[in-house]
Amino acid sequence: MKKNTLDDYKQAIQAKYEEDKSGDYSSFLINPSRAKLRDLCTIHYKENGNPVDFAIFRNFFGFEFEEDNSKELKKQTDKFRPLETFFKGETDLTDISAVDLAAVLVNYNPRPLNRFIKVNGIKTEASIEENTSYTIVDKSTDFTTEEKKKEPIISHDHPSKRTVALQSTLAQIQHKTISVKQMFKILILFVIILVSAYGMKELIVPEKQCMQWQNDHYEIVDCSSTTQGIGAINEIKPIIEEELKLKKIEVSLQTPFFQKNKAAVWYCKKDNKIEYFNEAGYHPENGKPLKPISQYIITKYIKE
Repeated sequence: MKKNTLDDYKQAIQAKYEEDKSGDYSSFLINPSRAKLRDLCTIHYKENGNPVDFAIFRNFFGFEFEEDNSKELKKQTDKFRPLETFFKGETDLTDISAVDLAAVLVNYNPRPLNRFIKVNGIKTEASIEENTSYTIVDKSTDFTTEEKKKEPIISHDHPSKRTVALQSTLAQIQHKTISVKQMFKILILFVIILVSAYGMKELIVPEKQCMQWQNDHYEIVDCSSTTQGIGAINEIKPIIEEELKLKKIEVSLQTPFFQKNKAAVWYCKKDNKIEYFNEAGYHPENGKPLKPISQYIITKYIKE
């Protein structure tokens, strides 16, 4: 029997990626970028993380995932470049930890690689049960007399071989046989109904789980929204609570620039113009880190 290989694993992940491009996370996968894959990674680990996936995260990044370390993850954005080019079919992945993280991003199972290889050729419980039938017996049947008929029968044709058989009067037992395949079809139909109902809900009242920079602040929007408002050039990305509070502000010499000897205003240069913000973070349009205000900047750029 042919064993699964690393190439088989990568091909399976690529196939799952092509399938997921039209799924719930299509906005991240249709044209994947390093930033989009980083944001999708954050969503997965906040919502669906499990011990195996956390180990994959640790092996790839070298530190544990925590919900409040989004800034640390932002610093690792360039590490998503090999995954971006892998999904686009431009390059191959040689780092196994990167291949496993790619499996996480498209939710491919079985993962990681060692598990993918081990399951090959093993007859799982699901495959065993597929050919198994379950019998539902009519409780009104009297088994008292039937048990007496289950006497061993010795074959006289071959005295040297004692063949034992059990006789049963199954014709008298009211039963129904439901195969696993039939049960599986019923389950699939039920899942389709649930998914359809959920899809209708999302279509009528889409749940807003993303945010987009609008002029001077972030607004909560639907992740699949095509109406991008004022900030049409700004990407829609998953909600990050720390960034959601960020606002661009106007300042003057009367603005309280410091509190307890610490900066209360941050700035960044965009198109040769200084822009000011109420919190630390990254510029929502060009991605540059915001710098704390200094007396030099106040003296040079801020006038009455």
